[in-house]
Amino acid sequence: MDGADLKAHSELFPFLQKLGLPSGGKWWHASSVDEILNAIDELDRVRHDFAYQTDGAVVKVDSFAQREQLGFTAKSPRWAIAFKYEAERVETRLQDILIQVGRTGTLTPVAVLEPVTVSGSCVARATLHNAEEIERKDIRIGDVVVVEKAGEVIPAVVSVRTDLRSGRESKFRMPTKCPECGSKVFRDEGQVAIRCVNSQCPAQLRRRVEHFASRGAMDIEGLGEAMVGQLVEKELVADIAGIYALDRAKLAGLERMGDKSSAKLLAAIEASKARPLWRLVFGLGILHVGVSASRALAQHFRNLESMMESSVEELQRLPDVGAVVGKSIHDFFREPHNRRIIGRLQAAGVRPVVEKPATAAQPDAFRQTTWVITGTLAQPRHEIAELIAGRGGKVSTSVGKKTSYLLAGADAGSKLAKARQLGIRILSEADFREML
Repeated sequence: MDGADLKAHSELFPFLQKLGLPSGGKWWHASSVDEILNAIDELDRVRHDFAYQTDGAVVKVDSFAQREQLGFTAKSPRWAIAFKYEAERVETRLQDILIQVGRTGTLTPVAVLEPVTVSGSCVARATLHNAEEIERKDIRIGDVVVVEKAGEVIPAVVSVRTDLRSGRESKFRMPTKCPECGSKVFRDEGQVAIRCVNSQCPAQLRRRVEHFASRGAMDIEGLGEAMVGQLVEKELVADIAGIYALDRAKLAGLERMGDKSSAKLLAAIEASKARPLWRLVFGLGILHVGVSASRALAQHFRNLESMMESSVEELQRLPDVGAVVGKSIHDFFREPHNRRIIGRLQAAGVRPVVEKPATAAQPDAFRQTTWVITGTLAQPRHEIAELIAGRGGKVSTSVGKKTSYLLAGADAGSKLAKARQLGIRILSEADFREML
C-alpha cells in the first residue's frame, strides 16, 4: 500500500484503528476451508446485532503479494469471492388484501400484514404482484404466511402455512371495478395485468405524475408521493404538464410548503426542463416503454418532434423496441390528448437535450455487453439500467443468444430458466455491485 508498509489485509484493521479511523465490523483470519466455513457460520450468527444491515460474507486472500499474482479477470478479482446468506424468513398473519392502482391503470394486490420485524425493520405490507401469483401460491385472507425481504430490502410473501388453516380463511377475488374511480376494469388477452379503463382515474394521475418526477425520469426533487397527492387532491395538477404551471401562489396553501420549500421545489422543476431526451420519453409513461427503449429512441431520433412523426414500421425496426412496443409508441403519439400535453410541455420551456453515446473510456466489463434484468431487486430497474448504459452496455427486455448477462433478483421466472438453457452468465445483485 502507498503510504504504509502493509503486507496483508489483516494488518489493515489495526492500522486504521491506530489512526483513529473506523474499520468494518467483524473479520476472521482463516487458514483452511473448514475455518473459512466456520467463520461464515459465525458471522451469520452475529451479523443481526450490527448497526447496519448485511446480506453476505466476502472471503479474500490475505496477502497483498499473492493478490498481485492472482490478478483480475475482466469482471472480478481472482482473490475474492462473495457468499450470500439466505434471506431471513418470518411468519405472520395476512390480515387483508388491498388494491393499488398504477400509472397505466394496472391493479396490483398488496398484502396487509400483521406487523412483523424482518431483517431489522418492521414490515406491514408486501406486494402480491397479480391475481395469478395469488392463485399459484394459494394465498387467502387470514392465512399465516412466510415473509422475507427480497434482496434484504423488498418485502415479499414467499409461501403459505396451509397446515395452520382453521377453515375461516377466505379466497381473494380481483375487483370488477376500479377501487379508486369505480370504472370497469379489463384484461387483455394473453396478459396477466388487469387495468382500469379510465385514463382520468385519480390514482392513475397520481402515479403518472410521481413517475414523471421520479429520479429515473425527470428527477424533480421534492415532488414525491405526499406532495403529488396534495397537488392532485387540490386539483392543482390535472396532468404532467400541470407541473410547469405551478407557482408560489398555488403552493402556498399546501402543507409543509413555506417560502424556502416552495422556492426549492420550483427551482427543481425549472432545472428539469433541460433533462436528457430519454428521461422525458421515459417520463411520459408510454405503455411497455422502459429505460432501454427510451434511450434507443433518443439516440435514433435525436429530438421529440421526429419521434412523434415516425411511422410504426420505423419504430419497430429499432433495437429494444420491436413490434409490440413500436405500436404502443406510435399509438401514444397519435392520441390527441397526449399531443396536447407534449405541446404544453414544450410551451412551458421543456427542451430536452440528447446525450452523447458512451465512449471507449468506459470499463471493458460493460462496454458492448447486453443485459437482461429480471426478478425483484433492491434498486429500481430503471436505475440499474442507467448504470449499465452509462458504462457502455445495453439493457434488453428479452433473453437471447446475444445476451451477455442476466441480472436476476428474487422470484426470477422464465427469463432465468431460458438464460440457464442458453448458458448465459447469471449474476446476483451482489455480483453486479462487484462489477461496478
